[in-house]
Amino acid sequence: MAKYIWYSGATDITGQALAEALGLSGTKTKPRNLRADDIVIGWGTKIKENTNLTGTVLNHPDKIRDNRNKFKSLEIMQGSRDLASNIAKFCPSGGVLREMGAGNMTLPLVGRTNYHQGGKGFWLCLTKQQVEKAIADGAQYFQTYIDIIDEYRLHVAFGSIIYAVKKVENPTEAGWITQRKEKVLDYAQKNNVNLDNATIDYVLGKLVKEVTLPDRIVRSNRRGWKFSHVTLNRVTTGLKNAAIKAVEVTGLDFGAVDCAMSADNTPYIIEINSGPGLQGTSLQKYIEAFTAKIAAIENPRPNPARRAVNVARNVARRAVGAENAVPEHPAADVENDGMARLMQNVRNDEEARAVIEALMARRG
Repeated sequence: MAKYIWYSGATDITGQALAEALGLSGTKTKPRNLRADDIVIGWGTKIKENTNLTGTVLNHPDKIRDNRNKFKSLEIMQGSRDLASNIAKFCPSGGVLREMGAGNMTLPLVGRTNYHQGGKGFWLCLTKQQVEKAIADGAQYFQTYIDIIDEYRLHVAFGSIIYAVKKVENPTEAGWITQRKEKVLDYAQKNNVNLDNATIDYVLGKLVKEVTLPDRIVRSNRRGWKFSHVTLNRVTTGLKNAAIKAVEVTGLDFGAVDCAMSADNTPYIIEINSGPGLQGTSLQKYIEAFTAKIAAIENPRPNPARRAVNVARNVARRAVGAENAVPEHPAADVENDGMARLMQNVRNDEEARAVIEALMARRG
């Protein structure tokens, strides 16, 4: 069995860290010669066309591609009856003026590009004229503005929330400089560019004077915000359920769900990140989740209910004779042949429990 984590150039730092911790083969290209028992984890994988993969795939690249298109992802989530109320109204740029005229889209609106990231590709529109200008500038769809009280990133893996963080203000100039410096050094390293620390500090020290911290509209780390860990009991049940459902309906197995609570206490899903940057505790939580999932794939446990049914069926066979036909549902034997007769044929407490469970399931 071979195990891979397939990441992109934008997600390779965390992808490589996960590969090393989990003992997987890390790759930026499609793994070759896959077999039926191989495992592939997609970590923010970027592809242009459908990809066929053999084996077990966690976060299939096709689903990641669909999710990267934020407009398409919103369409998928809104199509779920369980999530429709958790998605702010949206429509493509080509129809927004018509929808505004019909009263279906109301100001303020936020214009976005289909493949936006962070605070990029963002237009806050307070007037119709600003909507028209945003369309001319490249906005591809519009969404009604959410009056956010609290914004979170909930990390979901295999149907459970494994880690939660909340966006909190980080308005200091030092914090902004530190965050931007990390990004600059990352870009430089990827492009083999040598930068002088003193020069970086000088330039960023000048640029920070032009930034309003924190930005009250766009809550990104570039604009005076940071993530701070919160315990799950500090997050509403409605928001947690919506985050888990969002990952499920988009066909993903895991992802970092950006979500928020509005001023009227409505939980909203904003978007899903299929290859979030991780470090420290958040990285460890994914390592633990993947370790458990891979172990379950490699050593699947028998279905306890099916095992109980099989035990009950064997008891029934001994009671009525091996030559009799096996019924469609083993509990039918229990009802047809009598509890007392069957119980005389059990060999241990486990078989007795199985017979009783089969009968209760039949009658339930």
